[in-house]
Amino acid sequence: MAHSYVERELKFEVEPGFVVPDVTALLPDGGRVERSSEKLRSDYFDTADHALLRAQVTLRRRTGTTDNGWQLKVPRPPFREEIRLPLEGDSVPDELRDLLLGTVRGRPLVQVASVVTDRTVQRLLDAGGRRLAEIDDDTVHASAAGDVATASSWREVEVELGEDEGELLYALGKRLTRAGARPSASQSKLSKALPTPSAESGKRKAKLRGGDVVAAYIAEQQRVILAGDLALRRGDDSVIHKTRVATRRLRSTLRNFGPLFEDSRASSLDSELRWYAGLLGEVRDRQVLQKRLDGMVAALDDTLTLGPVRARIDTELRHEQTEHWQTLRDELTSQRYLALLDDIADWIQQPPWTAKAHTPAKIIAKLVRRAERKVFRRLQSANATGDIQLLHGARKAAKRARYAAEAAEPVIGRKAAAKEAKRYQKLQDLLGEHQDSLVSADLLRRLGAKAGSTEGENGFTFGILHEREEGNARAARDKAREIARKYA
Repeated sequence: MAHSYVERELKFEVEPGFVVPDVTALLPDGGRVERSSEKLRSDYFDTADHALLRAQVTLRRRTGTTDNGWQLKVPRPPFREEIRLPLEGDSVPDELRDLLLGTVRGRPLVQVASVVTDRTVQRLLDAGGRRLAEIDDDTVHASAAGDVATASSWREVEVELGEDEGELLYALGKRLTRAGARPSASQSKLSKALPTPSAESGKRKAKLRGGDVVAAYIAEQQRVILAGDLALRRGDDSVIHKTRVATRRLRSTLRNFGPLFEDSRASSLDSELRWYAGLLGEVRDRQVLQKRLDGMVAALDDTLTLGPVRARIDTELRHEQTEHWQTLRDELTSQRYLALLDDIADWIQQPPWTAKAHTPAKIIAKLVRRAERKVFRRLQSANATGDIQLLHGARKAAKRARYAAEAAEPVIGRKAAAKEAKRYQKLQDLLGEHQDSLVSADLLRRLGAKAGSTEGENGFTFGILHEREEGNARAARDKAREIARKYA
């Protein structure tokens, strides 16, 4: 059975003659430093095309003085989570293969590198012997497998937090940088051990094209989706929102930058992303409703809460959420879902570009402005007609404009991208509040009808909450009209 912990660490590159500074002044009263030496061997496994590494995941078999076992490291921003299994046999354990199904999708996991580390350890302990932090001074010897085997050596220093609350980690990091250490550009020893692209290939990419900007944004969304996949397979539903947002960002990219892609491929991917986002949304929407209604009930005066109101809400939503959560978990092993992940990977490795994708990156700014104009056309149409569905369409357009600005950061600059994204997020949040109020009001009406016809319950409180949600929706529409007039 695997167990895991969040690995809170900082990595630094250092020169051969670097001296780890004295850190005893950072210890609490009675604290001390324990020193030891270790020799570790790590055999890293990945697909032949390094699918794990691209997803910022590493899998290794660790042997040596201490810390033996199979270790899978997965993103857990701003740090990583390490999933461990005992060292039994030379092949990757089935439990880890199952977790990695969405990332490797049937491709064999092979040994891609071996790393031997001579480590000098300083453990920082408090007066009671608790491990507050650890400084690992590593001399690394790596050999990468492949058509042409390569070998390399370097030195690095890692600082890992133990049972301290967190401030010590950054205090130690500051002490190291003052002594000459540099924050590492490599996410892991494996990424440093593997051969890097030649300088010549970098020169060919020096002139930024529209397709380059979009490809980088798509790759980032894939990493979020794959990180979500790993967490979902472990039963963690806290990543549903972030994973759903990544699918929305991908769909928005297909719409916002459509002229850069082949229509048929974009339409096919959009359809499958909509399906997956729908699975995630069925669970997420009930999570949001649960939190929203729990807050509204808690805010009511006790005299207005008649009957088991909270129990009725919880029973209804938790039952539905459980059913949709199971459906989502089941689909994670389906051919349709795995084919979607394959398709996203193909878009990164061989994007279906049109000729416009190879034009200068300024085309991205032009397409961002097009997305912005669409927002206010839809908003004005919705307010002119009073059509609720058009208002919902304006919300979707605001969301796409926000994501377009995010993607365009390499072209329009960080400050301008952040300003535009914030502008549209405010409108998106406003119209999202409108939509949430309508959905909540509809549920409250149904629950009130059930409570009113069930012995021991009462529909009175649901009626009050329904009216409040209707009022919230009206207030949001009024605010949207003000915004539409401003940009008329």
